[in-house]
Amino acid sequence: MPDTNLHPMAFVALAHVDGQLREVGVSRYSEAGNDKRCECAVAVADEWQHRGLGVLLMRLLINIARKNGYKQMFSIDAAENEPMRTLGEYLGFQRRIDPDAAAQVIHTLDL
Repeated sequence: MPDTNLHPMAFVALAHVDGQLREVGVSRYSEAGNDKRCECAVAVADEWQHRGLGVLLMRLLINIARKNGYKQMFSIDAAENEPMRTLGEYLGFQRRIDPDAAAQVIHTLDL
């Protein structure tokens, strides 16, 4: 029987831009298999980068993943994605080359 405490999650950052409410960032995870691992992703609009929004969105995501019983979070990213590398290092993710695709890396965080 599947663990009903494990479900997909997303956080969306909204801001008023030129009088309109716009999505400026999002973080999300989804279950990856049945071993209490989840795959995550984060995206922040260019004009909102380097303001701490990505860190905030990911910290929220990490905390709720822990509360929901996940044991590890990971993301698969292009090896040249410097912003994700920097963010991952800052948040404590470990980085390794994807054994199935040398142009990709896998960032993992034990929760």
